Amino acid sequence: MTFRHLRIYEAVCRHMSITRAAEELYLSQPSVSLAIAELEKTYRVRLFDRIGKKLYITPAGQDLLGYVRSILGLFASMEQHMYSGTGSRLLRVGASMTVGGCLAPRCAAEFSRRYPGVRVELTVDRTDVIEQKVLANALDIGFIEGLPKAAAQLQLTPFAEDELAAVCRPGSSFLEKTPLTCRELAALPLLLREKGSGTRAVVDSIMDLQEITLTPLWESLSALALIRGAEEGLGVAILPLRMVEEPLAQGRLAVLPIRDGQWKRSFYRIQHRNKVLDREAEDWAALMAACAAGESLPAQNREREEI
Repeated sequence: MTFRHLRIYEAVCRHMSITRAAEELYLSQPSVSLAIAELEKTYRVRLFDRIGKKLYITPAGQDLLGYVRSILGLFASMEQHMYSGTGSRLLRVGASMTVGGCLAPRCAAEFSRRYPGVRVELTVDRTDVIEQKVLANALDIGFIEGLPKAAAQLQLTPFAEDELAAVCRPGSSFLEKTPLTCRELAALPLLLREKGSGTRAVVDSIMDLQEITLTPLWESLSALALIRGAEEGLGVAILPLRMVEEPLAQGRLAVLPIRDGQWKRSFYRIQHRNKVLDREAEDWAALMAACAAGESLPAQNREREEI
């Protein structure tokens, strides 16, 4: 088994196609097929089920993929560091929409002051996208809302608590009969985040427990669009309390009390279970936890500074 086998295997898994992997790697299809067959022979396992013209990764194949991506990621980090020649490094951080919008900017500013030689690439996207990028080693570390779907393949650590709030225009008729039950809330014109977001996953899980089906008036990737819609009296937005603190304080929105349902959740730090984080990633995580708790940012550990 060689490094070439690992690169071929990762490409096949990513595309779920011998043809597309071969095109990407500028190899012939027989060469790619042979590399996969050699891996299966070496480890005496079946890595793919071949049904018709489609590939389906097996549990053994999924286990191998985790190790392969970790090895390739470490190799890429080594290459980037050694070829830079300046000691500069790259930290790839992912954050879900709420975490990225509310916590990451303060953290990034402080981290840049402490580690001017480290370039931080921040990706802010839906929770499911961040999870997949961490699994594919496209990100070193991620910070998301709620439990990830692939928890068994990840190392996860809760680092903050969060709460969702139903908000509407002050003086709205929605506020006349409160607190509302979840079923009464579901009957209102709802302005919700899209499927796949951590916020929507919490809302759907609460309603699913009571066998309530939601038919939102709006679905949006943009929390700002939902806030503006609620301010205009178009409906009730359900968003993280952190994201609506300013319009609530300014009197542009009011909280609609809900009497049932668990509207609190955790934020999680996630990394691939085989990923070894360096000190800069660990310090970023410590800063994120402090930002989330509203604490003073922790002092830099001088014993861990570079010489």
